[in-house]
Amino acid sequence: MKGQKASLRLKKNWEFKRVYRKGRTVVSRNIVLYYCPNGKNINRIGFSISKKVGKSVVRNKIKRIYREAFYKIEVNLHKGYDFILIARKPAVDVSFQEACKELFDLCRKGKLLQKKALRQQSDR
Repeated sequence: MKGQKASLRLKKNWEFKRVYRKGRTVVSRNIVLYYCPNGKNINRIGFSISKKVGKSVVRNKIKRIYREAFYKIEVNLHKGYDFILIARKPAVDVSFQEACKELFDLCRKGKLLQKKALRQQSDR
């Protein structure tokens, strides 16, 4: 499963540049989310976390939390997008549940959620 998930990540510099140049942005207190259609039937995610946020252990922890949060809500997202998640300093203290809620709210703000996900959320 890990190999399959690894193929769903943005890795190349030109992939990041394309999303920055052609993409749209939604912002929260902890993260900035860039997204752009990719012309494929899959969603891919990349991370950009500055050294100002913390040392490598802290940055990797943030990546792990938000990567799992993304995989959890991905079933509710429209297919065919590339995402770049940029962490801000307050993201250091985020729990997994907070990350899931924050990412879900940003995707709702960017109109990236399928209608069934919006109905389920309003039923709660």
